[in-house]
Amino acid sequence: MTDSSILHARPEPAALSVPSKAFTYRFFLSACFLVLILFSLTFRHSEVGIFILGLMNFLFCADVFVRCAGRDLAAGRLSFSVLITVCAGAGFLYSALNTFLTVKLAGPVADLYLYCTLLITLGLWAERRLAREKEKTRVFIKKIDDFLPKSGRLCEGRRFRKVFADELKPGDLIFVKPGERLPADGIIRQGKTSIDEQLITGNMLPTSKRMGSRAYAGTLNKSADIYVEVTEVLADSALMSVIDAIKKGELLRSGFKSALDGFSAWLLPLLVLAAGAVYAWVLYAAGQEQWFHYLGIFLFVLAAACPAALVFVAVFPSFFTRSGARAAKIKIQNMYALEELSRADTVFFDKTGTLTYGELRVSGVYPAAKVSEKLLLETVATAEQLVDGPFADAFNLYAKEHKIKTKRLLCFDVLPGLGVEATCGGDKILAGRTQWLEEKGISTSAKIASAAEAVVCVARNGKFLGYLTLSDELRPGAKEAVALLKSMGKDILLVSGDNESSVAVIAQEAGIEKMNYNVLPKTKAEIIANLRGLGKRVVMVGDGFNDIIALLRADAGIVFASGKNVYNNWVDIIIKRRDLFPISYLFTINKKLRRVVLLNVLMAVLLNGALAAWLLWRMPQTAGWTMFVGGSLAVVLLVFLNSTRMLKIK
Repeated sequence: MTDSSILHARPEPAALSVPSKAFTYRFFLSACFLVLILFSLTFRHSEVGIFILGLMNFLFCADVFVRCAGRDLAAGRLSFSVLITVCAGAGFLYSALNTFLTVKLAGPVADLYLYCTLLITLGLWAERRLAREKEKTRVFIKKIDDFLPKSGRLCEGRRFRKVFADELKPGDLIFVKPGERLPADGIIRQGKTSIDEQLITGNMLPTSKRMGSRAYAGTLNKSADIYVEVTEVLADSALMSVIDAIKKGELLRSGFKSALDGFSAWLLPLLVLAAGAVYAWVLYAAGQEQWFHYLGIFLFVLAAACPAALVFVAVFPSFFTRSGARAAKIKIQNMYALEELSRADTVFFDKTGTLTYGELRVSGVYPAAKVSEKLLLETVATAEQLVDGPFADAFNLYAKEHKIKTKRLLCFDVLPGLGVEATCGGDKILAGRTQWLEEKGISTSAKIASAAEAVVCVARNGKFLGYLTLSDELRPGAKEAVALLKSMGKDILLVSGDNESSVAVIAQEAGIEKMNYNVLPKTKAEIIANLRGLGKRVVMVGDGFNDIIALLRADAGIVFASGKNVYNNWVDIIIKRRDLFPISYLFTINKKLRRVVLLNVLMAVLLNGALAAWLLWRMPQTAGWTMFVGGSLAVVLLVFLNSTRMLKIK
């Protein structure tokens, strides 16, 4: 299934294509008309004056509903716009005929001007809210520029010239210092360094680069000066392909749905049938000769049975659900994602930062024979104390937790991809890869070959002191979340850009049988797109910028937040916790939300219908406008109170 076919397969109600500002000024204008009509009715002003106010409200405020209703009906769709147009139009016609006819139409109230204006005002507010929510995603796409490198140093003989990134051409030689981002894709022609490629691959460990290695635009040079020959300009770089995919994915995910349109599709036929049935029964009892007189009954039922509380049956629960979830450190940006998660066939998990913390921790300390654990820790902590990187951070944290004191360094040198060489007093310390120490003529332990985790060997003055293992710790609740999803019959897949051994260890710990490793971001997105093309519903759980393409391609996207997550604005649910228990909370929230919304709909329709029926039963005794409008607002209050149950998610 192509991107364009997905877009065409999701036709939207016409109101969702209207800009929010069109609803905004109509809403405030309609609210003014509502106040004026209320004032006129309270002080019993001229009926013609009230009619003029109602007519102006219909012409200048409800016109957007009329136009959208026409487009929806032409497309064979019953939407909220159609419901408002029909019901508010019926109420206005009923009121206008009673204003100008010498013989009033049959009905329990004199007019419905105030109620029709209330329906239009609330309808405009609801559509404005939905339109603003849809437009919000368009604003965030502009923040992609934050990830683009702005400039680079072009080598011209022995001189450097600062140029904009988009001025570079294939074949240009650029100079990149430590701490700078590469402005284009290229091949390293001189120098050796380590580069943080997490933006592209998702791997949190810097990658060792040397002459002939490939480097990508937007990645961060960590260690040393390098010269890079440009092979692809920024516009054709791997980073730009990620950004282009984000833009396409953002368009695919911008197809918002409205609960009001879903309710209207079945409520409008029900109201027409109910009004027609009451009208037919009255004609049967009173005789068909007075069909025009009793037309008022049909118009009254059609208008009055449409509950004003319908606007709030999903809005109130959504508001309180978000508040309740926020207390549990879960930010729900798209309420429909809860339903997509429940209906999903497949759930994709990223590894680093999702199933795991995304932070290396010392998992084992293995001193050599006749070497104390304290000496091994003191030596490696001393060597790594001034180094910036995930390995050094892990050692320094472990040393601090175990109250290991470090000694003062005379000097140190970081060798990209190999390790650290440091001098402390008269001692020369090496801490790094096993192969590096063996190249230096230092024999290590045979047990290292069987280690599935990252290993750092330590030597002092040519003597092997032992090794430490580092791993990324599984988040609490990961096993429980996977077990819960399996019990629901969902297919679980672990997808990561990391190597096979590290992915296999985490998959086994979490209880996941299916896994893909060394997977690039575009491949993740392609897997998801292929599954959706086969009719599967897919949810992606990730954390990084490199996951954003897959998150946007999925039916719903869930991320673990961090301070640098600009891309959080494009996903559906954000978890601001360090455990995975919120995954099970989401199912609980959705189940309870369904019940609350269903009860709200039933209360709104049945109670408003009962109010209209009671007024009809009292005929020929008439009721004032306060009784009907007040009763409808009381139903809104009941919907509000029922919705507060969503403040507690457990």
